[in-house]
Amino acid sequence: MRCALAIFGLVLALALGGCLPPSDSGGSTRQWIVAAGNLNNLNVAAPGRAHGTEGFQYWQRDARGMWHAGGAGQGEAAAFAAWREYLVVFFASGRYGLFGPGTPVVRESPVPSWTPVAACEDGLALDAFGWNAIPGEPVQPVHARFEDEKWSWRRAELAMERDKVLDPSLVRSGGRLFVVWREEMPTLAEKAAGYGLEFAYFDKGRWMGPFKSRLRVASAPHVAADGGVLVCLYRKPAGDSGAGPWALAVYATADEDWHESGEVAGAAPAGPAALGRQGDRFFVAAIGEGGPEVAPLDMPTGPGQAPRLGDFVPLASPEARRQAPESLAFLAAVALTALVLLALSWQRARSGAGAPAASPGPAALVPASVGRRGVAVAVDYLLVLLVLGPLIQMLRPDLLAAADLPDLIDRIDQGDPQLLEDMLIVHGIYMAMIIAYAALAERYAGRTLGKHLLGIEVRSVEGGGPITWRQAAVRNVLRVADQLPGVFYVVGLISIIIGPKPQRLGDRLAGTMVVMRPSAAPLSGE
Repeated sequence: MRCALAIFGLVLALALGGCLPPSDSGGSTRQWIVAAGNLNNLNVAAPGRAHGTEGFQYWQRDARGMWHAGGAGQGEAAAFAAWREYLVVFFASGRYGLFGPGTPVVRESPVPSWTPVAACEDGLALDAFGWNAIPGEPVQPVHARFEDEKWSWRRAELAMERDKVLDPSLVRSGGRLFVVWREEMPTLAEKAAGYGLEFAYFDKGRWMGPFKSRLRVASAPHVAADGGVLVCLYRKPAGDSGAGPWALAVYATADEDWHESGEVAGAAPAGPAALGRQGDRFFVAAIGEGGPEVAPLDMPTGPGQAPRLGDFVPLASPEARRQAPESLAFLAAVALTALVLLALSWQRARSGAGAPAASPGPAALVPASVGRRGVAVAVDYLLVLLVLGPLIQMLRPDLLAAADLPDLIDRIDQGDPQLLEDMLIVHGIYMAMIIAYAALAERYAGRTLGKHLLGIEVRSVEGGGPITWRQAAVRNVLRVADQLPGVFYVVGLISIIIGPKPQRLGDRLAGTMVVMRPSAAPLSGE
């Protein structure tokens, strides 16, 4: 009983610990914010500290709408992208890191002597754009691509001057890879400097551009795409006074230029902002009075309508963290499992009235039928799955997201090694939970919940008494072999049929047998 309570407390502490934000909340004095999204996740990042080192904080909104928080003290970040279930961060040193589920991974630079400035996802691939600064050679734009688990790169044949390209963004739309930036240009009155929107794109193996847009901007252009719809969020110029209201522009392939679709209605951010998408929805991230915040951006649906911002939600507030029904369901399932173990232990203690339970002799042991054992196993596996499901949703949201089913099927067909690694991890956690649950229940109560419902239990073959810790561990660890292939228990079934006693491999080596409880009546036909 004490062991069941300890396990429940440990799992509860871990679950609640996953709801907490990064430990170091202090950040850089320079304000910036970025947003990067894909089919499943929306990622937001802002300056912060982790483990006492300057870096960034990030928040990830998964396919279920749950927010996950994290932080990294890896130094100055130069470019961000959403890729699979990760936030990919390129550093000024040229290296890049994967942040999200599991332990952050920082890898070596894919391009020699380069400075990355923008990145984006392309399905299972990843694109990055930067500047190649080899000593003794002119600085040139570089396009790097991660595909089929390896990097390749090439110089982009574009007439771009590094000092003039300001705030570049990279985005995939309509089969093209776009680089969008702003470039300083004098106004007609030449009293103040303005900025023109410029862009280039990579299509059918070659770079096209740069192109000068008719659009004028007073801030960094923030671009995002949903399929073939490519949009840009920016602040309009306001004469000599500088920046005006926020507006949205849409790229048109007919004339290959940007066209304003209207000023953004609603409570527009006053400070730094960024645009990202998740699925078919766009979101605006901004720096508010209390820190980073995010709001949905509703696109115009008809003539005369303007884009509108919804209500901003502070990402540092408890409402924006993992306070979703799935998290509560996970905790409830853990609590239910612990209560079942406690109830079975209490029942066993009461039936013995403080004395060891009477052990039937070997001749009194009535083997349980294969049918009863199969149903009991199904019940137990389902119980553990109910606990595991929400946990996997938090750790690997793309594996269970219905919206990502086509992408998941494509990754299976292509033999995606990252997906295989994820599924092996999930299966390993699943089996560890099943082994631990069954071993605890059978050692303390003689039966799991499934066996209890089917009127069967586990006994020692020698003497017919309760099983020991060693027996509980051996018979349950060997489930890994008995359940092969997959979880169909073909090996265990063959062992039960051909052996002198109805025992699977785990029972044979442990010296145990699944039998009918004396108080349980056999099913008709058994």
